[in-house]
Amino acid sequence: MNLPRVGHIAFLNCAPHLHGLEMRRGSDRMHLQPGVPSALNRQILAGELDISPMSSIEYLRNAADLCLLPDLGIASDGPVMSIAIVSSVPPTSLDGARVGLTSTSATSWVLAKILLREWWGVSPVFVPEMPGTSGLQGPSDLSPARKDEATDPLVARLLIGDPALRVLWKPEPGTWTIDLGQEWTRYTGQSMVYAVWAARRAYAERFPETVAEVTSILTQARDAGLRDAPALARRLAPLEKLPASLLERYFSTLHYGFGPRELDGLNAFADGAVRVGDLQSVPRLAWTSPGAVATAA
Repeated sequence: MNLPRVGHIAFLNCAPHLHGLEMRRGSDRMHLQPGVPSALNRQILAGELDISPMSSIEYLRNAADLCLLPDLGIASDGPVMSIAIVSSVPPTSLDGARVGLTSTSATSWVLAKILLREWWGVSPVFVPEMPGTSGLQGPSDLSPARKDEATDPLVARLLIGDPALRVLWKPEPGTWTIDLGQEWTRYTGQSMVYAVWAARRAYAERFPETVAEVTSILTQARDAGLRDAPALARRLAPLEKLPASLLERYFSTLHYGFGPRELDGLNAFADGAVRVGDLQSVPRLAWTSPGAVATAA
């Protein structure tokens, strides 16, 4: 049998997994394919990947064709440090304003919609942005003026990944910089699950031993990578041009498991996605290892 095709998020939030795989030589048991979340979502749904981290919203939309890997995810319980809204006005003043939403992460897009509409009580005009357009150049890049015309500048922008980490570390003068993980937990009291690890259901049913082996390798790699987080942060700091202490704090802020609290958070997010029209209904979840987490209704 060919090696399983396994996706890997090309952001810092997956660095501990990759570092652990390198340390434990686990990557020789799979074919790793890096990509941004939106690309990995498309590839596993198209059958081009067998196992991959997936944006939570895309997993929820396609749960009938997928199985969750137990005890693996990317979540926060408070600040996330890598998903932010940067705005020239307070978030409560964004009603009718043009807000740019990155196309690289569908989960962050839906999370921003839920918080803007329900937590801050505003209905902005959402403007999709392609990858590469989300770098904030300065306060003049966002404008509160003339919010009613399609050609007007953005008033706020959603940033994810490394750009968000940078702007939350050093906020732009004259802007409001808001950590969406922190705001979600304030709003709901729940964890926020950004990504899950999933296998195609057909693949998991055909090759259960392979899926179990990959799950074990990924779990061990995660644990090894997190134990070595200080060294990983020091190695990445000059490449990312960020302090090692910031990167180490980032790795310790994220939750890389998936237990009952994360399950509750995922269900709360699914409920919110239904309310804002981005999910038809809350699906029943399936697991590659039954009983790993309490069964969701």
